[in-house]
Amino acid sequence: MNQKYVAIFLAVIMVMSIFTFFISATMGPTEEDSSSVEAASFDSVSGKHVELELNSIEDGLAVTAGDAVAVQYFDFQTISGTPLELLTGNTSQLDGIYGVRVNKMYRAQYIDGTELNMHEISPQVIAFQYYLAPELYNGYQLLSRGNNVYNVVGEPMLFGEKAEVESALDAIEGKAESNTEFERVLEFVEPGAEIQQLILVDDGFADQYYFGLKLEDGSTLSRTTVYLNPAEDTINNVTALSANSSERALSYDIYSEDDILKVTVTSDVANFYSLAIEPAW
Repeated sequence: MNQKYVAIFLAVIMVMSIFTFFISATMGPTEEDSSSVEAASFDSVSGKHVELELNSIEDGLAVTAGDAVAVQYFDFQTISGTPLELLTGNTSQLDGIYGVRVNKMYRAQYIDGTELNMHEISPQVIAFQYYLAPELYNGYQLLSRGNNVYNVVGEPMLFGEKAEVESALDAIEGKAESNTEFERVLEFVEPGAEIQQLILVDDGFADQYYFGLKLEDGSTLSRTTVYLNPAEDTINNVTALSANSSERALSYDIYSEDDILKVTVTSDVANFYSLAIEPAW
């Protein structure tokens, strides 16, 4: 892929790649037109309900198992109507999983290809078909969506393969340790980014990579990238991009220490396209 499109590709692929999983996961015997399902309150489901903050990837990592290789966070509600919404693609299929709007999403992908998803939905109702699992798990009722995919009711909703959902419930109940793989990178991440991604890198530009997009105010956008053990080429490329960034109406702030390289690029909202396609390494 041409390097200048790397940044926008990464942002778009974060959302667009979720749909294959969601569609295949819900094509089992429970799939029906949500308009035919009478919505019920969360209280209609017995057992405990999930109660977690979901405002960042850090919140999601608190209940994510240690073998996650990529995590993503989107605040769809906040970026609605802003330029950042252009990077999320069509999320109607995601809303279709619940029959209501998904306001926030967290996704963890594991080394074996499985995933854990968490969604804040509005209104908080059950508007989809499901089967009840025969037994509670840690006091929580699992709702089968078919094909070994389950929901657990709450704020946020848990959604994923049974093992990953149960692993999250173990972490919530203090029976399992949460993910600490990305702690070093997260030391350099400020809160508030509406789009976030953290990945273990396997192609050599760094060992780990954080990508965050934030609408600073009504007129300013920022993109922050943090690299753990960046390659020399990465450092050189970032330095070169910074040197002539004013030609693209971008402002660079570069910080480095030991094993960390942090780069924040800002621009006016009107210059969103230039920020979106600015290479990240």
